[in-house]
Amino acid sequence: MRNLAWVCLISAGMLPGADLPTKAHAYLDAASGLVAATPPEFQPGALLQLGSVVASYDTKRALVLYEQALAAGAALPTQKDYRAKEEFQAQIAAQVAKIDLDRALEILQMMVPPPAGEPDPRLSPITEIVRQLIAKKKLDRAVEVVEQMGVGGAFPYNAVSLVLKALPADDNRRQNLYSQTLTGFQQRPEVEPFTVFLRTFRNSMPAQTYDTAARGLAKSLMNGNGLPEPYSQTITTDKGKVTLTDPKDIAIFNAFDLIVEVDSAWAKRYLDERPELKQAIDTYPQGLHSLDLGADGVTTRGSVKPGQSKSEIEQRANILAFETARAQEAMRHLQKDPEKSLEAIRQIPSPQLRARMLATVASVAGSKEPPEGRALLGKVIAALEDMKAPEWRSSAWSTVAGSAAKLKDMELALKALETGLADAKVMYKIDADVDDRNLAPRSTWPSTMQYKQLFYRAAISLGEEAELLLDKIPDTEIQVMARTEMAAAWLNAPASPWFVQVRRAPKR
Repeated sequence: MRNLAWVCLISAGMLPGADLPTKAHAYLDAASGLVAATPPEFQPGALLQLGSVVASYDTKRALVLYEQALAAGAALPTQKDYRAKEEFQAQIAAQVAKIDLDRALEILQMMVPPPAGEPDPRLSPITEIVRQLIAKKKLDRAVEVVEQMGVGGAFPYNAVSLVLKALPADDNRRQNLYSQTLTGFQQRPEVEPFTVFLRTFRNSMPAQTYDTAARGLAKSLMNGNGLPEPYSQTITTDKGKVTLTDPKDIAIFNAFDLIVEVDSAWAKRYLDERPELKQAIDTYPQGLHSLDLGADGVTTRGSVKPGQSKSEIEQRANILAFETARAQEAMRHLQKDPEKSLEAIRQIPSPQLRARMLATVASVAGSKEPPEGRALLGKVIAALEDMKAPEWRSSAWSTVAGSAAKLKDMELALKALETGLADAKVMYKIDADVDDRNLAPRSTWPSTMQYKQLFYRAAISLGEEAELLLDKIPDTEIQVMARTEMAAAWLNAPASPWFVQVRRAPKR
């Protein structure tokens, strides 16, 4: 029945020669009706996507779709380390905030803050709501929101920062917000956002408030409270190379200029107990803040898995530093000597980063004169084809197709899109593997996001000819999302937001 709806749509209202906006509205109308027939786990994401596209021309209808998405999302799972329902509610609130701030706030207020130690999905929509209020000159309301949402759950440092930057320097409410931020940190320490906050407002805070806040940060760091998930950090400049692997060392190094300012004796005394940190501070006396990376400087972060040894962490950190250095080299030569960019990119071990950098070169190729642009695109394509991991390179084909279309080489654009769709199919098989299935909703699979991206590009580059590629999608439900994305492109609306989730059963 679902396929029949599309057949009727094409035969009745999608005849060749119909203008693209008319096609787009017909696609969206059909998709709205088809979503109800899809599996329950698929509906929230599809409705959210529809709402974001429809919002470009009909906000009332978009709100109806968002409400339907919210209702459908109530059935999504919520458990420790997998708050699918709350993450989805936050996505909806952020979109609703663009057209109905009061309703967005209602959605936020019905969300339960996660337990301490878990990410708080409410932070992003709170920031979006505050940004919208400030843009609409509703500063008093923005203050009310951050004061209200700063209680319970993770503290909204970004949202409070936006309000403080918008308030006049002599506004009495600034001190209340500084005090509330300090209280929020004391109740639920998070050293990274608090460090950024203090550095941003160190010169505008009252001296006593700043001193209290910086000493509170130093104490939290010393006790190891509020540290982020473990990661390594490597800094390389002409002054030398430093690798830190201890989370406490990294956090202190990144906030060292603040700590020294309020308690230099403690800071120096503490270094005697931390040899790696002492080496880093000897090389960079003000820590990360005063670091001048220069043209060849590199700073990288690497994830740390449970059970990894110090030598394994350092080895991975060195690889990341090398990769980042090659990526920076590629960017330096991108405009004037793309051949040197390609040479640097070929040395990058990570297929994911290599593909991302090749896509950057491809985007530049589209701005060149046709002979030069086509030659450069050919080299990008050859490098992509040499990669052994199609699931990593898939997203690059969309950029290749866009540049080929700019160069008026529609045959090459079509070839790039077809190759991208073949790679997305490989990704889909990985997501759908019966032995290790991605347990997240299908509307959020990485492969689904790639299909959306490719069909948005196809609709822009090929116009109505993009319809010929739809039979390359292995799933009727994902066809709904692909057609919705095509409609967005034909209406000159932005691509719908990405919402990627990967969740697999624990290995036994």
